[in-house]
Amino acid sequence: MRDGNLMRGVRQPAKSLTAQFVRTVEVPGKYFDGHGLFLRVTDGGGKQWVQRITIRGKRRELGLGSPTLVSLAEAREQALENRKL
Repeated sequence: MRDGNLMRGVRQPAKSLTAQFVRTVEVPGKYFDGHGLFLRVTDGGGKQWVQRITIRGKRRELGLGSPTLVSLAEAREQALENRKL
């Protein structure tokens, strides 16, 4: 089901994610930062950094860790390194 440019469970902020947004978001969904990096928020309130990349022609999702352990800047840096591979 589509509502404008939003699909169910997918949330796209007007700009890139901010550290404050990452700390405070509670609504379940996927929040995209760009270049395949997004924050997944579960129904139970859990949060995980995930990067969507293509490996040998197949789309994969790599878990990069929890925002409590991996900052937004670190997740972006790791995503950049992964894209270089």
